[in-house]
Amino acid sequence: MIRRHALVAAGNAIGRLLVATVLCASILLLTSEAFAAAFVAQAVKTRGDIRITRDGGEMSCSQGTAVQLGDIIKTGPGARLRLRFTDGSIIALGENTRLSVDLFAVDAANKSRTVVLTVLEGIVNAAAAKSGESKFDYQIKTASGYSAVRGTKWIVAFQQALMTVYVLNGIVEMGGFGNQPPVTINQGQWGAIDAAGTPSPPQPTTQEQLQPVLDATSDTAMNSAPPSSVPGVTPNTVPPLIPVPTLTPPPTNQPPTRAEKGDKSGGGNRGGRDHGMTGN
Repeated sequence: MIRRHALVAAGNAIGRLLVATVLCASILLLTSEAFAAAFVAQAVKTRGDIRITRDGGEMSCSQGTAVQLGDIIKTGPGARLRLRFTDGSIIALGENTRLSVDLFAVDAANKSRTVVLTVLEGIVNAAAAKSGESKFDYQIKTASGYSAVRGTKWIVAFQQALMTVYVLNGIVEMGGFGNQPPVTINQGQWGAIDAAGTPSPPQPTTQEQLQPVLDATSDTAMNSAPPSSVPGVTPNTVPPLIPVPTLTPPPTNQPPTRAEKGDKSGGGNRGGRDHGMTGN
């Protein structure tokens, strides 16, 4: 009888141990799956002070740090950050930049990929991995508008309420959040959206315009020193990130003037028809 009770007690103990083991394994599996779902990128190259805001708290970011969905990443003066996302895309952040990871969803079963990042301020250089999915939506937004791509290299800057987009490779659709139709920016062109959400016509990018933008997101370029080391600049007043380009007003549908009618009829400047055709 005593032996039977001992065997029963031992069996119960083993059963409880098995249940506890299964519960622990399930909890670990759920935790790992949740982390895997939240993990979207990793810091592969860092320089300077970089912070991540997550769940109301703040943590430092260094090489190897995992970036999760919902994170807001901030680089300090003179800092640089290169992120590699799980889909192979690369994002490089310049100094004084804040980037929010809003949406990152890859569904292999439905062959879809949806990515939404928001530049709250500053500048990012992005290379979206080419997609084989039947549904692909990769956007980098600002408060003024959005840029949508498919396997493209492009730069998005947001400063002084102006969003500028420089296309290095491929094609980008750029649009505001108002009623204005979006515009298409091809390789070697740039465009902008003002604070009212109005996009400008795409224009050819000159090397003089592009070089400061490339330097601003380069991993090795020292194009600007921290504000504390610049004479006459305090740490609380950060100088402009890059030169803000001058926008060309969009064409209007105003009726031609009498002088313009005269030009078309043979008078005036006959070479006017060729203006603005270079760089296309």
